[in-house]
Amino acid sequence: MSRMSIANERKRKLAKVRINEYGIIMLDGNMNGKRHRLTTGKKADKRLLQWYENHIEDEFFKLHEAKFGTTTNGAMTFSEYGEYILDISKGNRNEFSQKEVEQQFKKLCETFGSMRISDIKASHILKWQNSCGYAPKTILNYRGTMNLIMKMALYDDIVSRNPLTVVKAPKKIRGKVDFFNQKEMELLVKSATGQLKNVLLLTFFSGLRGSEIIALKWSHIDFVNETITVEERIREGVVDTTKSKVERVIDMLPQAKKALKAQQLKTGIKGEYIFISKYGKTFQRPDALSRSLKTLCANIGVKIGTLQTVRRSCNTLFKQYGLPNDWILDTLGHMDDIVNREHYTGRLKPDLSKIGRVLAG
Repeated sequence: MSRMSIANERKRKLAKVRINEYGIIMLDGNMNGKRHRLTTGKKADKRLLQWYENHIEDEFFKLHEAKFGTTTNGAMTFSEYGEYILDISKGNRNEFSQKEVEQQFKKLCETFGSMRISDIKASHILKWQNSCGYAPKTILNYRGTMNLIMKMALYDDIVSRNPLTVVKAPKKIRGKVDFFNQKEMELLVKSATGQLKNVLLLTFFSGLRGSEIIALKWSHIDFVNETITVEERIREGVVDTTKSKVERVIDMLPQAKKALKAQQLKTGIKGEYIFISKYGKTFQRPDALSRSLKTLCANIGVKIGTLQTVRRSCNTLFKQYGLPNDWILDTLGHMDDIVNREHYTGRLKPDLSKIGRVLAG
């Protein structure tokens, strides 16, 4: 790890281990908004320094209490305690998720940062929800980060109750699900050229996420057994597990196989990734493919859509043709059908010809 990385890492801690001019170990931290440099009275050596690095928060509190009297963790501000919790729990998140959580925490600190963690009440949270101006989905994401901090404060006996549990979360407003109908799908695939054509055909008949498409490797493809193994995604250049955190093996429909065979002629000998940028590099994000799709839509007079629209179209098509619901969920990587129904299924048009003849006279 570089010196700069180590410095950035330590900034997130509640306190820091330092050595004074006499070689004595000092703990430098903040309590109740004030900075304190507390001496351990112990001469620095490699073993002791490492020990204090691993026990810094507890030792800092002990030294502070010894010098200034009893101080409870409840005197810590939301900002101080939150930084501590996000730091010790970062091993549970990948690099991309950690950045997201840190950004959400920074925004939360604009409202709650200077408040003592034990002083945050349900009314404060409700007021923030009603006045922050964020969409319901965004608020739910922020609540997730705040809940992590408040739940740990409850477990640490810093608060007697997690105030989030009594504040009702805002309901997501279900909007119209945009998708391409079958005629639009046919027109898009027919009009697309090069790699985009193969991306569309594959996605229309596999439902892969954009982040999964750009992470797809030739080693994931089994043409003999006609399966595709989906085990990774790429977000902001970071290779990560799938959104569901579970590897899935999906059936390769004939249309998807056709797309992959055509793509094999283009990139089969160029590297491990199936779809690559015009510069021959791995995509850092699926945005470039979505931009190409938007341009295609505009050129042929089809409503503007993204790879997410293509994925919704796949889900709707599968349901339209009566494929088993569990099979659809497994293919798209969804745990249950609630998300499918609310966000991925367009208006289905069943065959009404038979019932239309009943009692028709």
